[in-house]
Amino acid sequence: MLETGIDIQGLKAMEKALVEIGKEVGAKKATGMMTSALRDGAKEFEDTMRKDAPESEFNRIVKTKSGSKVEIRPGFLKSRIKVRASTNRKANVTRKFGKNVVSLVKAGVFKVPYIVQVEYGTSRTKQKPFIRNSFRKKKQASVTVINRRLARKIKLAQNRIAKKYQSK
Repeated sequence: MLETGIDIQGLKAMEKALVEIGKEVGAKKATGMMTSALRDGAKEFEDTMRKDAPESEFNRIVKTKSGSKVEIRPGFLKSRIKVRASTNRKANVTRKFGKNVVSLVKAGVFKVPYIVQVEYGTSRTKQKPFIRNSFRKKKQASVTVINRRLARKIKLAQNRIAKKYQSK
């Protein structure tokens, strides 16, 4: 799968606020807020990929590994474009989560074995780079969405914490 990440720099104030919120409401809530904001940013890529994905004109019948035949209809590739998110709530270093990784959000085409041939082409077919193009087009818009959503979630959490202490 095509792996490309975005490293957002200059978010020290937001990171500090998330740590403060994590102390008040718990680390699980804070990491959930981060994952939610990243998921919203990844939706930008998903929408562009779905719009630009190639679609075949006819049905194809393909053999599976078990030998049975399956009909692939036009638009099958578009139906496999998804956003997947996971949160490292226990802060463990695993095969999935590396060191200092809290949230992992992937936007792409899942469970389609021929996606590499579509994206990069073969000797007989031309490339149709809709994944790379969507990343180039929406990279800045996605970062903006992530920043805004995260700032809004932090502000709401700070207001809730302040309200909780005022009522005491």
